[in-house]
Amino acid sequence: MKKWIGWTALATILVAVVTNFIMVMAIPYDIMDETMNKKFGALPRNMVFHGQLKTAEDRSVVRPSPDLLYSILLYDVSKNPIRITAKVPESYWSVSFFASNSDNFFVINNQQAESNPVELLLVGKDKPHPDAGNARVVVAPSERGIVLFRLFITDVQALPELAKIQKQAFCKED
Repeated sequence: MKKWIGWTALATILVAVVTNFIMVMAIPYDIMDETMNKKFGALPRNMVFHGQLKTAEDRSVVRPSPDLLYSILLYDVSKNPIRITAKVPESYWSVSFFASNSDNFFVINNQQAESNPVELLLVGKDKPHPDAGNARVVVAPSERGIVLFRLFITDVQALPELAKIQKQAFCKED
């Protein structure tokens, strides 16, 4: 009887460990796949898309803030690097890079920006890339992922100017 209980406990623990490992490894990829292919699947890759002011009804971004303007870029660096250029406003601004497993692998904000506009060269891991010039090189751990731009709306009167700055963010394949 004691042997049976011991083997059952061992089998249960083994199944739990294996299931946990599979879930931890699979769920981040599933989340990004859902986001990139179902939620934003109609968007072409390697183009920056600028969102409108968010409201309580919007759910294209998890818990969107009504105080932020969002832009999104679905990147694919499998063939070519991508040069990203964005103007930095006086208020809070950030750009965050997410790999295909949802890892946030690079972030820069308005206080860390070394130039205005900011130039970033997103390159694939172990891929050759052209001379970066003035751009900061960012190495993507996966060939595909998401870049999210955020601009803080200081007040409603600043919205037209911030929207103008938002729309100046763009990318091109190098």
